[in-house]
Amino acid sequence: MSNNTTINCPACQSPIAIEPKLLMSGFKFQCANVKCNASVSISTESRQVAKSAYGKFEQLKREL
Repeated sequence: MSNNTTINCPACQSPIAIEPKLLMSGFKFQCANVKCNASVSISTESRQVAKSAYGKFEQLKREL
């Protein structure tokens, strides 16, 4: 099963496919719109908070 998900680009609203674990490790995901070329990432300062929240989310999913 894939953990890929899609979010809207904050600049142009085109879809951006992201992998949550890669996003939290610092990977940047590019907008699919070649005219936009925006990227999405999590700042170094926010990564630990994001990892903690993601871990709690995954735990909740397992408990369902």
